[in-house]
Amino acid sequence: MKKLIPGLLIGCFLFTFCNMAIGGDSKFVASANSNKYHYTWCKWAQKIKPSNMVVFNSPGEAQAAGYIPCKVCKPPVR
Repeated sequence: MKKLIPGLLIGCFLFTFCNMAIGGDSKFVASANSNKYHYTWCKWAQKIKPSNMVVFNSPGEAQAAGYIPCKVCKPPVR
């Protein structure tokens, strides 16, 4: 039992940290000059100038605005 508790704590921490790192509740971003939307951590999202950045709360919102998913980071379609 003494070995189980530290393992559970570490597991909970890793789950929470990894979920935040990969965008568990993150938004999706796109460039006003492109037709693709990305996860915020995508290498292509990192290159978007702040003045051109468009933020979406869901993949459906991005698609309704005419954007398609990035083929690199593969955000969800719906």
